[in-house]
Amino acid sequence: MEDGIIEYVFDNVDDFYAELDDLLRQPFKDVESTTTQYLRFLIRFQKDFIQTSTEIAQVTYRFLDSSFFLEHTTTILSHILHKHSLASSDPDELMFAYSILLYAGREDPRWMKYIISEAYRNKQNRLLRKLLNEIKEFVGGYPCMTVALPLVFEMCKVSKLRKADFDALSPGLLDFLLDLVESTRGDAEESFNYDLIRLILVFNEQFVMTSHSSNRVIEVLTRRIDTTNTFSANLIFMLNRSDDSLVQFLILNLLHSILTCPALYEYFYTNDLYVLVDVILREVCDLGEEKGAERVREAYLLVLKPLLINTQLRQAPYKKSEIHKTLCSMITPALHKPVEPTTQKIVKRILEEWWEKICEHPVAPVLGVDVKNAIIESSQGSNAVARSAAPSPIPSFNSLSISDPPSPKSEAEAPSKEDVALPSADLNRGVVCAGA
Repeated sequence: MEDGIIEYVFDNVDDFYAELDDLLRQPFKDVESTTTQYLRFLIRFQKDFIQTSTEIAQVTYRFLDSSFFLEHTTTILSHILHKHSLASSDPDELMFAYSILLYAGREDPRWMKYIISEAYRNKQNRLLRKLLNEIKEFVGGYPCMTVALPLVFEMCKVSKLRKADFDALSPGLLDFLLDLVESTRGDAEESFNYDLIRLILVFNEQFVMTSHSSNRVIEVLTRRIDTTNTFSANLIFMLNRSDDSLVQFLILNLLHSILTCPALYEYFYTNDLYVLVDVILREVCDLGEEKGAERVREAYLLVLKPLLINTQLRQAPYKKSEIHKTLCSMITPALHKPVEPTTQKIVKRILEEWWEKICEHPVAPVLGVDVKNAIIESSQGSNAVARSAAPSPIPSFNSLSISDPPSPKSEAEAPSKEDVALPSADLNRGVVCAGA
C-alpha cells in the first residue's frame, strides 16, 4: 500500500488511528520501507490529527508498542537515525523521527545508548551536533523544539560526551538557551521553559563530570548575572516542585557550582534564597528512610553550607534558629531514627563554619554530645555513635553515573520494561568554579 497513491478519507480521529494500526499489522517484506511509510503517513495527516504534544506522543507510542517495532527494534532505530534524523532537513519529518528516538530512549535507556553508539563517527556524536545546530537556529519552531530539547537531554543524561563534542556546547549556544528562558517566562505552557533549563542543567553536569578545563555554564552565568533572572528564579521553583530525584540532583549540583563561585555569591535575589532555605529545611526533615533518601538529604545539606556562608544570608540571616535546631537534631545520637555518619559529618562542618564562625554562637554540647568535637564512626544507622576525634573531611559534590556509549545491540537482546532503571546520582565529585 503506497500512501502516495491511495487517497485516504477519515471521518474522525478513530478512523485515522485504525489505519495507523493497519499499517503496522500488514504483511511486509522490508522493515525500513514500512518504517518510512509510517513516518510519511504521520507527516501527511499531521495538520488534521497530530497538532499537540500529547497527540505526537500517542502516534509515537502506537508505533513503539507494536509487535513490528518490538521484533525489529535495532533495525528500525538505525534506519530512523541514519535515513531520517541525520539525512533530513524537513522540520515535520524531523519532529516525528526525533519523537520515536526520544520515546524509545525514555522507555529504556539502553535503547538511547544504542542510538548514541550508532550516531558516532570519527569520535563525534553526529546526532547531538546536528540537534544542537538546529536548536540554535530554532529549526521547525516550537513543535520541533519540544522534541529536540528533551532528546538532547536524554542523550546527555545516559552518556558522557566525548572531548570532540564539547566544542558544540559553545558560549553562543548557552547564551541562546538562556535568552529563550528569559523570553518564554510568561508562556502559558511552562514545559518548554523547563525543558530549556533541564538542558542547561545536564550540560553543567557534563562539564563537571569530565573535569573540563572550564565550565562554560558557570562562565556564561558569571557575565550574565543581571540578564538571567528568570533562569535563577525558576531553578529554585523547579527544585521546590520536582519529584524527580534526577532533576533534583542536577539542580543541586548547579546550585552548588554557583554558590561556591565567588563571582556568583550574590547571583540569586535574597527572596529566592529564603525560598531555597525553606525548601532545604522541608526536604531534610521530610525525607523518609527509603533507599537513596539519605543521599538526597546529603545533597541538600551540601548546598546549605555555601548558601549560609557565601551569600547575602551571611549578613541577613533567615530562620537561623530553625536551621540550627534542624542541624542539631541530625547530629545528636538521641534520635529514634538513624542518621548516616556521612550526613552527621556534613552537619558538624556546617555548625562549625556557620553557627560558630558566622553567627558567633558557641557550638555547645547538644543533648550530652560535644558537637564541636563530635565525629561519627563508620558504623551504620542506629548503631552509629558520637566520639571525640579530629575532624574528618566531608564528601564533596558529585556527578551522575553516566556511561560511555555502548556497543550496538541485536533484536534478540531487546530489554524488557522491567529492566529499565534511571541512572543513579553519585555524590562525590568536586564542583570547581571556573576561574576561581
